[in-house]
Amino acid sequence: MKKVIFLMLVTGLLFSFKNTSDEEGMFTMSDLSKLDLAKAGLEIPVDAIYNENKPALVNALVRLGGCTGSFISETGLIITNHHCVFSQVAAASSSENNYLENGFYAENEGNEIKTSLPCKITQSYTDVSARVLEGTVAGMDALERKETIKKNIAEIEDQEQNKNPKLLVEISEMLVGKKYTLFRYKTLDDVRLVYVPPKNIGKFGGETDNWEWPRHNADFSVVRAYENGIPYTPEAHLEVNPSGTKEGDFAFILGYPGRTYRNQTAQFLDYQNNYVLPIIADWFDYQIDATNTFTGDDVDLQLAYSGRLASLNNTAKNFKGKMQGLQRTDVIAQTYKDQEYLEQYALRNPSLASYVPLFEENKKLYDRKFELSTDYIYLNQLYRNGIFSGGAYIALYADRAAQSKDSKAYISENKAAIIKTMGAYRSVVNKESLEKNLFAELYYRLSQSNLQEVREVFLLPVMGQDKAGIKAYANELWEDSKMQNVAKNDSLLHQKTAKFLKTKDKLVKLGSDVNAIFSSMQTEMTQINAEIDAIIPRFNDLEMELNEGKFIPDANGTLRFTYGYIKGYEPEDAVILEPFTTIQGIIEKAEGTDNPDYYLQQEYIDKMKEIEPADVLKHPENGEVVAGLLYNMDTTGGNSGSPIMDSKGRIVGVNFDRAYTATINDYAWNESYSRSIGVDIRYVLYVMKYFGGANKVLGEMGVEL
Repeated sequence: MKKVIFLMLVTGLLFSFKNTSDEEGMFTMSDLSKLDLAKAGLEIPVDAIYNENKPALVNALVRLGGCTGSFISETGLIITNHHCVFSQVAAASSSENNYLENGFYAENEGNEIKTSLPCKITQSYTDVSARVLEGTVAGMDALERKETIKKNIAEIEDQEQNKNPKLLVEISEMLVGKKYTLFRYKTLDDVRLVYVPPKNIGKFGGETDNWEWPRHNADFSVVRAYENGIPYTPEAHLEVNPSGTKEGDFAFILGYPGRTYRNQTAQFLDYQNNYVLPIIADWFDYQIDATNTFTGDDVDLQLAYSGRLASLNNTAKNFKGKMQGLQRTDVIAQTYKDQEYLEQYALRNPSLASYVPLFEENKKLYDRKFELSTDYIYLNQLYRNGIFSGGAYIALYADRAAQSKDSKAYISENKAAIIKTMGAYRSVVNKESLEKNLFAELYYRLSQSNLQEVREVFLLPVMGQDKAGIKAYANELWEDSKMQNVAKNDSLLHQKTAKFLKTKDKLVKLGSDVNAIFSSMQTEMTQINAEIDAIIPRFNDLEMELNEGKFIPDANGTLRFTYGYIKGYEPEDAVILEPFTTIQGIIEKAEGTDNPDYYLQQEYIDKMKEIEPADVLKHPENGEVVAGLLYNMDTTGGNSGSPIMDSKGRIVGVNFDRAYTATINDYAWNESYSRSIGVDIRYVLYVMKYFGGANKVLGEMGVEL
């Protein structure tokens, strides 16, 4: 009886913070049949969403770069987010044809602009766990186990690729160290811009509103996929519901959510909260300020760096939101408690004795990881700097050549690889004043290391100097470096590779020293991570035993399903947020502040006031055109561009963000604060018709207004 009571107590405490309702979860297609979706509100059969034997809604989904998109016509039209094509539009723009600022509409296929966006369509999948884990045995070295799995994956992918030469084959880890699925993708490499709203409409609210609700931006764009120069005909495409949806309605999302970390240990959350999140957020903030100062009012420079800035801003704010979420909730403390109860459960059950040492092992591994993390993160960032990485790679290949039995033969055999690697360095060496600034700042931060081996490299040459002196020394290294002369180096690299690798330069010497430190760190971190990865599936097994087998796997960039309801929430005391916004909010923001993120051309404001839109686009209660919508579905990065579908499988919006409190979704989901944000289909149609005049595209989508 005591054991039963203890088990009930432990189970209740262990899962008290984990929401076990079906709404939590990024479900794989094989999980759909286990859910009672009809009871939840779905009005179509489950096999209309996914069916192995015939086209279904999943066949309308695509992976578009790092985002999701969906086919909305028989002629290859794909709807995704404005921010997902932002860099492509910027690359196609200039000060003369500024499509980013003014928007873009191709009235016919001949005017569509080709992009470099890769497009992947899931064709099928197979569980290959047994094949991947072949040769792994209990008690084997963690790194050896990891290498065995890696080798097996490569062999299986190669075999399957030969069987399916027209498809892309990839194996994804569905459960760390336990479950692996082979996915087959059709790839389309010809994706063209069709309709992009003006920047001030598509990105209205800018960084001020990023990761916030209420939202009023038309974060959508339309592209077209081609195959062999002809518009692609998808197996399925989504029907548009121009009426949208209403509060409380059932809705679901299909998409390709990025990595989540909900099944990691408490120490992992500490690692994120104390190292990764604050260090990267602070460093990205520095880069944002430095880049804005550098570009100034130069339009062409602003366009050249717009994609980079958008990415930096997005990540920095996302990481700050995660930190806020971890600090404002009890997720970390609760996870430590959960882990403690899990350990006690193992201690009280003799059959689980083998699990007990894992808890102390995990702690020791993370203690060492914490010691290395600050410098490891900064060194990783240093290798992204063009001038430094150029010197570092010269040192790397020079050392490898010197250590080989025949240096000339080594250089000859590896010449193509050397040229390719150095090509990456050349692509970064531009706008030197910005890159020099970033190099000097990283040099200073590394000089403040707590690790002796790092201080010896970065602090010893500037001992006794203050911050200004240290950065002045770093600037001098940069300015005096031979790596500045890209043209000369390029010629020498191609014509006299051996001589190129003998380049004498202080940055090459620094690169050699850093390579030695970083190589040692990488080796240790790889071993640490391999041992942690070997522990995680054991912890997961223990959790599943406690939770009677119920377990929600983490997302990993593969096709997933999530569902929920159109629903507002109360993120703070006395703050009640409704699930819809309207264009009235756009006008209020644009006219009520001088914040540049809310700037909207007067002609756009006037048009919003004067247009009499189709009744179907209006909010049923206040008569305004609906702009954004909020819902409690489980989404994360990678779900950008995912279609929001109603109970009948019709598209009613396009997912693009999470509320600030929901940035913590990567680590935990909770009904009270996990809310995602989409652009309502009514605003999509409104912008396309009344601002873009894109009637032809609307016709292709089967919409008449």
